[in-house]
Amino acid sequence: MNNNLTVAVVGAGIVGTSCALWLQKKGFSVILIDPEKPGSGTSYGNACTIADYGCVPINSPTIFRRLPGLLFSKESPLSVDPGYALRHLSWQIRFLRNCRKTKVERISRILGKLLKKTYQGLDPLIEFSGSQHLLSQPGCMYVYKNSGEFKNARAANQLRRDQGVEFTELDAGDIHDLEPNIKLPFEKGLLFDKASQVLNPQSLTTSYLDCLLSNQGRYVQQRALSIDHANAAVSVNLDNGEKLHADRVVIAAGAFSGRIMGTGAHRLPLDTERGYHIQYTGLQSLLNRPVCWNAAGFYATPMDEGLRLAGTVEIAGFSEAKNPRILNYLKRKGDEMFDLPEQPDQEWLGFRPTLPDALPAIGYSPYSEYVLFAFGHHHLGLTLAGITGKLIAELINKEEPSHNIKPFNPARFR
Repeated sequence: MNNNLTVAVVGAGIVGTSCALWLQKKGFSVILIDPEKPGSGTSYGNACTIADYGCVPINSPTIFRRLPGLLFSKESPLSVDPGYALRHLSWQIRFLRNCRKTKVERISRILGKLLKKTYQGLDPLIEFSGSQHLLSQPGCMYVYKNSGEFKNARAANQLRRDQGVEFTELDAGDIHDLEPNIKLPFEKGLLFDKASQVLNPQSLTTSYLDCLLSNQGRYVQQRALSIDHANAAVSVNLDNGEKLHADRVVIAAGAFSGRIMGTGAHRLPLDTERGYHIQYTGLQSLLNRPVCWNAAGFYATPMDEGLRLAGTVEIAGFSEAKNPRILNYLKRKGDEMFDLPEQPDQEWLGFRPTLPDALPAIGYSPYSEYVLFAFGHHHLGLTLAGITGKLIAELINKEEPSHNIKPFNPARFR
């Protein structure tokens, strides 16, 4: 037990709250810091899938030939603000370097091994927090409109096979039998029948927070501005002028992690992929499981509040308003798949934290022995939150990590 040690966790999304609960399970006193309601940021708006099959990074060797179409087609799930891209050209170049075939295969192997431990990190937190009612296992389906879309995904699906991901190939009849309310005739599909989903990501994060507080944890609703180091410990400077003292601090503020000074996080090439969702209240009965239209770049997910269409990628930073082109794209594609109302009940924009090699930063800061990083999970934050928290707690507890974390070492960018 480590009741004499205090750990501050900056960021109350699903990754931060998972780190906080794992630290509490190891006996640490925990302070969770975030200016917003826990789980109300990027963690709120995801596709709700526990994507332990998601070992294929967004980096792709096909990006070079597909880029013109992705950038200029009205039917593209990708949008890039040219001015923002030019101002962050070094990040774009690093990303493209990681799109080479050998790099993508390496990234897939690394992610595949970590994803195999998804439930080693998730299940103990679900049990500890009493959140079993928020998780279900209906499987997940990928669909392809025609043989061309399926052929284009062949290399990615082979990467999944190489990492031992189990799935069943489907034809049009199978898809209709499993999901009769999809009106668009998809020719091919994949079924990941062991996949799980969260019924409400906001509620899961809230459940984690309630568990933390009921076990003498502390939640401070303030913005962490910077970290000071002194006497083998740290102080977290808050925007209300208060200082919080701790023995260690975990930076789990997602795409905003680099804004906290004194940690070294600003030196990492952390950027954001803006993601969107639209939601139709009460229409969750249209699907039995999450369905990803792979080529269109989004999931349709039945959750407890309704039907959510979530996905797409926009490179435009933090300051730009919601892009109506992407929202209209999701509405149009949703209308192709289902009989939907004219307008959704909710439109949402969030900021996925992304490093150019599509791997998270998990481990000690290269610039401080009292600061640890847990961010950069791109499209896999919900899936990898639990195992990330487990690894962070093991490191602070001076245990041998239960998974090789060398590929996620933040020092890889020095």
